[in-house]
Amino acid sequence: MKYRQSLKVLVVEDNLIDRRILESMLLETSNSTSLLKSSDSLAGALQLMSQYSFDVVILDLNLPDSQGENTLLKLNRQFPSVAVVINTGAYEDEVGIETLSFGAQDFLVKGKYNAYILNKALHYAIERKRLEAELVNAYRKVKEAQNQLIQSEKLKVVGTLASGVAHEVKNPLATLLYGIAYLSQNFSERDQNVDSVIQNMKQAITKANDIVTDLLNFASLTSLEKKKENIDNVIRNALNLVRHEFSRNHITVVQKIEDTLPQVMVDKNRIEQVIVNLILNAVHAMPDGGEITVRAYSRVLSEDLEDMPQLRRDEFKPGETIVILAVEDSGCGIPVDKIGQIFDPFFTTRRGEGGVGLGLSISKNIMDIHDGCIFVENKQNGGVRATLIFKVDTVKGGVLNGQEENLNYR
Repeated sequence: MKYRQSLKVLVVEDNLIDRRILESMLLETSNSTSLLKSSDSLAGALQLMSQYSFDVVILDLNLPDSQGENTLLKLNRQFPSVAVVINTGAYEDEVGIETLSFGAQDFLVKGKYNAYILNKALHYAIERKRLEAELVNAYRKVKEAQNQLIQSEKLKVVGTLASGVAHEVKNPLATLLYGIAYLSQNFSERDQNVDSVIQNMKQAITKANDIVTDLLNFASLTSLEKKKENIDNVIRNALNLVRHEFSRNHITVVQKIEDTLPQVMVDKNRIEQVIVNLILNAVHAMPDGGEITVRAYSRVLSEDLEDMPQLRRDEFKPGETIVILAVEDSGCGIPVDKIGQIFDPFFTTRRGEGGVGLGLSISKNIMDIHDGCIFVENKQNGGVRATLIFKVDTVKGGVLNGQEENLNYR
């Protein structure tokens, strides 16, 4: 039987006779194998896999440098996209079946197959691996869509509640503030304690009013005044708004902005608000000082979107030009068990320090209305990277400026 696909096969077998039998069977059928390599150890196999692109590996589990299921697990860990067919010893059918639950696509029992069965097993394994990848990808997309729907409904409910509560609370707060202003002007017998109480009351009411204002902003994000803007100007305006925070917290800011960024269609004030939120989060993550890096550059998305796996295909298309804005800090990072909640309204890790938990929720809402994207992740070397993605109407790229602009506030 001839197969349309000519395979690239790696045989991993320490028994010389078994290895020669497999090689002869693979070469028995013309054009069935376009690349055939062999190894008698796992280390040698991994080295070959780093040099060549194989379709399938025929793997003996018991090798001089690795035994049992760990052999399969180690190989799959480093090369998860390659199909694996286990070559078990005689009367080890149960072992072969067990390997399917560890990541193998099929198994063969030594002495119980011929060239036809071998080739059929290899092609079956490759097809099964492809289908597994499609299922995993489909499941990921379903989960993403589910999370989007849950988030959307959550924001809608919170927005409605927030709007109603905010309007009801704002008027009493204004009354209290006017009352305190009246008392401070007309209270004749005042001392230091009275002044301190009045000042504390003013600050508490002002803080409550700020929270209510955030609630109203959160609930009112339905329309934006968009026009074409230079995102580098928006970034610099946002940095200027929080410049005093850098000086006060001993923060160094590094800007890496592409020279000729394409314009993007945005509401300048709203995007400034998002950038300021991200920068302030970075500042709060470094109470003892540190470095914030702001990057901005353009990119044309690849055909498979592998360069930006966070993007959804129904929102971003291959070949589309995007502008990427990233804010990175050198702080403590986000606890792994909390990172999935950061866009939830009122979720904050700074509750004891006055955090309300609306900054990222509002930022996500703003980016959604811009048909853009925001995601936040821990960096491998510590700290957090928050990334904004903007669509560009026309393809126009630039060259990243090799010079870095360092703003030192020590």
